[in-house]
Amino acid sequence: MTPASPPFPAFLQVARAAAGREWLSHRLNRFLHAHLLLVLIAGLLPLLTPEDALARGAAWWLLNAMLYALSLSVFLLGLSSAQAESDEFPWLLSQPAGIGPWLAGKAAMLSLIAAASAGVLALPTTLAGGGSPELFLTVAGAAGVSVVCALAGLALGFWIRDSVRGLIAALAAWMALLFGADLLLLALAGAPFIQNNPDLWVLPLMLNPLDAFRVTVLFAVERAAFSGLQDGGLAGWWVKHAAEWFAVLAAGWTALTLAAAWLGARRRLDN
Repeated sequence: MTPASPPFPAFLQVARAAAGREWLSHRLNRFLHAHLLLVLIAGLLPLLTPEDALARGAAWWLLNAMLYALSLSVFLLGLSSAQAESDEFPWLLSQPAGIGPWLAGKAAMLSLIAAASAGVLALPTTLAGGGSPELFLTVAGAAGVSVVCALAGLALGFWIRDSVRGLIAALAAWMALLFGADLLLLALAGAPFIQNNPDLWVLPLMLNPLDAFRVTVLFAVERAAFSGLQDGGLAGWWVKHAAEWFAVLAAGWTALTLAAAWLGARRRLDN
């Protein structure tokens, strides 16, 4: 009897093929072209800062561009990646290799595209002589946000087949992350219970990747100091470990969105 071949090489072969297919698909994807154009425009914005303030001001330009434009753009990029194969989905998921290798290759290439495009943000400022560790930390955070948003869009596209409903759901999810949670917390900030338990108010901010990215730039890059937050508690710990916490949070959100994408793909296969 011939011994069974190990599954791991087969997994890698399928994942590599799926990654190549994803790259070929994105080369003609208008969402990727639009996203790269936005990235280029955002990367040029710091050049509007006077030369003596370029290194310090670049982080703020890129922070706002990432929060209010690029995060949505890369979210839609992930959504389009899921919906691009809707017609061939039954055939893709019925292959003997199963969902895991295919999804791993597809998600890996999508994450690579999202992270690499975020890396372009630092290029104009660096070429203009404004490169700094703070700038690269900001761009690294933008890459983490890009990966999370891209995979969130991918998962959403697997769960919602209709393109219009998917677009509406993507916009709603993005607005909830960017505005919804903050507005709710702002409304609750004056409640006596929240005043007596400030850690419960801080925790949702820590778990939101967009808020965590904002705070990372504020405290780790700009080194803003607020004495009331340095006394202890969850907020004090967050201020001292903003960059480390964001790295852990981005990894957690990546795993969570991958699991959601896998469940969405399984749901399609079951149907």
